[in-house]
Order: sequence, then C-alpha cells, then structure tokens
Amino acid sequence: MMVGGYLWGSLGDALGRRGVLMAAMFVNALFGAISSLSQDFGTFLTFRFLSGVGVGGSIPVVWSYFAEFQPKRIRGNLLSCLAAFWMLGNMVVAGLAWAVIPQDLGYSGEGFKYNSWRIFTLLSALPSLTVCIALLLLPESPKYLLAQGRDKDALKVFRRIYSMNTRKNEDSYPYTKFVAEFDSNKLIYKEMSLFHRIKITVLTVSKKTAAIFRGRVLRPTLLMLIINFCIQFGYYGLWLWFPELFTRLSSVNYSVSICEVTSLSNTTDSTPSHCINQTPPNDEVFINAFITAAAPLPANLWTMLMMDKLGRKFFLVISMVGSGLCAFGIYLVNSEVVYLIISCLFGAISTMGFNALDCLGAELFPTSLRGTAMAVTLAAARLGAILGNLLFGFLVDVACAVPIILVAVLLIGGGLLGLLLPNTTREPLL
Repeated sequence: MMVGGYLWGSLGDALGRRGVLMAAMFVNALFGAISSLSQDFGTFLTFRFLSGVGVGGSIPVVWSYFAEFQPKRIRGNLLSCLAAFWMLGNMVVAGLAWAVIPQDLGYSGEGFKYNSWRIFTLLSALPSLTVCIALLLLPESPKYLLAQGRDKDALKVFRRIYSMNTRKNEDSYPYTKFVAEFDSNKLIYKEMSLFHRIKITVLTVSKKTAAIFRGRVLRPTLLMLIINFCIQFGYYGLWLWFPELFTRLSSVNYSVSICEVTSLSNTTDSTPSHCINQTPPNDEVFINAFITAAAPLPANLWTMLMMDKLGRKFFLVISMVGSGLCAFGIYLVNSEVVYLIISCLFGAISTMGFNALDCLGAELFPTSLRGTAMAVTLAAARLGAILGNLLFGFLVDVACAVPIILVAVLLIGGGLLGLLLPNTTREPLL
C-alpha cells in the first residue's frame, strides 16, 4: 500500500483522478482474486502485495477526486461521511469472515485446495471490481481539468452535473466559458504520442514530488509527514494486535494484565505449527472483531455533523491525545471485558483523527499537487504502520510496557503538532 499510494497518487496528478482510480481498483481486484488460488505462502504473499499496490492508490486518489466536487460550506462533513465507509467496510469484512471462514466450504483435492478462507479472499476482491465498473458512470474532476488547462472538458462536466442536479437540458447551463488555471495553449496529454506521454508523465511526477518540499507547502508537508507517521504507528501498532491480545486474555480464567499474560505466554513451551493444520478461530474472536469494527460509528456520526463547525484541528488534536491516553490505559487493563471496552474507545477516538487528517490532506495543498502530497504523506503513514506493527510484535513479549508507552507518546505528541497546522475549515480549495 505504501508503494501503491505513491505510485497512483502521483499519477493522479499527472493523468487524472478518475482513470487512475479505476486502474488502481482493477489491480486490487485482479490480484486479490488471483491470490485466493495460491497454494503456498510465498505465492499468496506475492499476489497480496500486488493487490495492496492497487488498494494503496484508493486513498490519495479517492480523497482528491471526492473533495474536488464538494462545496466548501459542507466539504468537511461530506469527507467525514466518505471516511465512515472505511468503518462500514471493516464491519462488512468482519461479518463476512465470520459467515464464511468457519464453514466447511470449497474443494480439497490432491495438490489443490480451495477452502473457506480462500473463498473469503475471493469475495473480498469483489467490491474493488464493482467500484472500477461504477466509475465508468462518473466524470473526471472538473477542478483537475481546469488545473490542467482543459477548460472545455471541464465545461462539459459542469453541464452534465447541472443537468443531473436540475433535470434540465445541458444547453440551459448559464455559463459558456471558464478560465483555465494556467495557459491552455500548453500541450495536453491526448495530443501527444505515447512516447511523449510516458516521458512527460515521469517528469511531471518527479517535479510535483519535489515541489511539495519547497515554498509555502514545505511546512504543512513536513507537519503532515510527522503526524501521519505518528497516528498510524500508534493505531496499527495496537489495532493489528488486538485479536492476538484478545486470544491471550481469553486463555486465562483469572484477572490478569496484558503484560502479565504476555509473560505467561513466554513461559509456555510451544512449537508453532503450519497454518495448514490450524482450525478456524472460535466465534468469540469474530464477535470481538465485529464489535471493534463497529465501535467508531458514534465518532463517525459526530464528525459528519460537526467537522465543519468545530474544525479539522479540533478533531485531530482531541483524537490523537485521547487515543494516546487510551493506549496507556491498555497497560492497566486486567480483564478481557475492560480490554474490549478500552479497545473500542481507542478505535472510536482514533477515527476522528483519521477523518480530520483526510480532510486536511485534501485541503492543504493546491489541486496540481494534491494527489502527490497525499501520496507522499500517506507513504510516511504506511511506514509508521509497518514499523508500529513490527516493533509492537517484537517488543510485546520482551518488554511489554515499552511498546504501549511508545504508542501513547507518539499519538499524544503527533496530536499536539496538529496545533501548528493552518486552518482549512470552510476555505476554498487551492
């Protein structure tokens, strides 16, 4: 996702939002479906990586694409509404896993297996394919077209939107001409040969990447890099380990803290077995996963209603500081029930920060750099997620308090840095 985020996000600035988003979703769907056929871990890992390259493009491109259609008065609320579908997707995939994986489904023959978890993997690829097809019905971002000097194409999109919203004929649209944001006499991609398109695309991507590290966008770029790293290090450092910690707590029948149960697991001499011999998890694991996936619902509803009233910085700071305190609270947990409550609070509060960051990422940068800037900052976020997951997993059984306190400090520190970001609430896109 880190590789794909930069690749597709940068191409979104060079080639357009809609087409690049369709390509990213198709790559995700294609390799996600193929991965379900894998018969060994190496092949499965390769195809999941390629699928991740596709899905990585969904974040920087879809936020740029969606934001550029929204009026400034309610843009934050609508972006928060879009973000809520991340939670909805988590709920659906948790429910789907619960419905499919424990079942005795599929085919098992000599040299080839297609059992329940592979069916689940195939089903998980279908939404991306659906999005790819649905995008055929939607137009390119008119703001992007204007930024590229394609004023005539932008006018066609505005006429189409006008006709759909008013049910009037496109010819009755009151405007006949738009002024492009730069010299429209410059060469446009569709007028170039294939060789020149590739050459210009590569040069454009490199120039736009360099452009976000100079001038007036340098400061917000650096702040967003650090904040994105901190929130994803903290969030995924804990979130991806919640099911494992649930399982460890449920394995004992008396009151015990997270660090105490991890020390107990270290004293148990067990030989890991290949996943092919493992039985599906019990229902409690799926139930807990579904509950934690649904936990952000109140926070999503609040940001939908209040993002444009209270502002992006308010939600970012409150969320990251609050989730940091929740992370520290996990260190004090001594029962499975309390752990479930704290983890739900952590997920819900973190959601507000992610929604605020999504708004800020789409609003802080000019249209010509928006996709690239989001791609670069989200690459830092993915790096934080990877390091958080790895370090938490490495340290939780060695020095349990260290990763928990580290997560708490990074979340709180990143939240306080949010105070330095400029205000973008109800401001027009650059």
